[in-house]
Amino acid sequence: MKYKACEKCARSVGLVNVAGNVMMIALKAYLGFVGGSKGLIADAVHSVADLLATFVMMIGLQISARQPNAKYPDGFGKAEYLVAISIYLFLFVIGLYIMHDGYVTIVAGRWVHPCWFALWGAVFAIVINELMFRQSVCAGTQINSPSMVAKAWESRSDVYASVAVLIGVIGAMMGFSFMDPLAAFVVGVMILKLCIESIYESVLKLMDEAPPAEIMEAISSALEGLENVVSVRQIMGRELGPTLELKLILVVPADLSLEAGEAVKAKARAAVANALGMKTRITVVLNPAEG
Repeated sequence: MKYKACEKCARSVGLVNVAGNVMMIALKAYLGFVGGSKGLIADAVHSVADLLATFVMMIGLQISARQPNAKYPDGFGKAEYLVAISIYLFLFVIGLYIMHDGYVTIVAGRWVHPCWFALWGAVFAIVINELMFRQSVCAGTQINSPSMVAKAWESRSDVYASVAVLIGVIGAMMGFSFMDPLAAFVVGVMILKLCIESIYESVLKLMDEAPPAEIMEAISSALEGLENVVSVRQIMGRELGPTLELKLILVVPADLSLEAGEAVKAKARAAVANALGMKTRITVVLNPAEG
């Protein structure tokens, strides 16, 4: 973690998202209704889904923070991926509903004529969602929380959705009435795209996909030049929520004593942990050099 204050910031993400979404639901629903914007009302429905997703994320963080036990020796870190998938499956259904509603409105020719209230509602939504995105993605990256990062990018999609609503409202105010329900339809498409990509990524993590190439390169660099390490034979890793589990197979001199071997293991674990700056669980295996 880069700064100590990041931990306090990460703990506040859930409450900040709850407060922000409650405010936006009230704001967008009221201004969308008063301003006559179907797109802004659809965006308010989207914020309701965000609020529910925030509650699910907070539950996931509590589950993953549990200590390993005899029944679950690897801990509960993967619970975060299951939580992330459940969040996106729920949002997927919301996205389908918004698309359907926008499509039916356009086909039926029920044109809408939003006013300035709707325009200001979309502007406020853009600003609030962007602020929540920046806090969540920063805190989630610092504590390596998949569900928090997933929630952050979901907030970024809200920004794009509100931008689409803003364009739709402006277009409808200029006389292109179909643009407001079209904006609602676009919001639905953006939600579906985000859900499909995020579910795919979470499934890969559940299948123990190897860590990203930049992390593997950082590990190799940290092990270079360590005393009594002839070469690095293999690095295996998988992400368990906020914890990165690694198995390092190092080649050491054949005549290395047991005490010196334990020292190599300790130095390797410390070097990798310092290089990554994240929660790690590292196993080091020493193989004697041949010849």
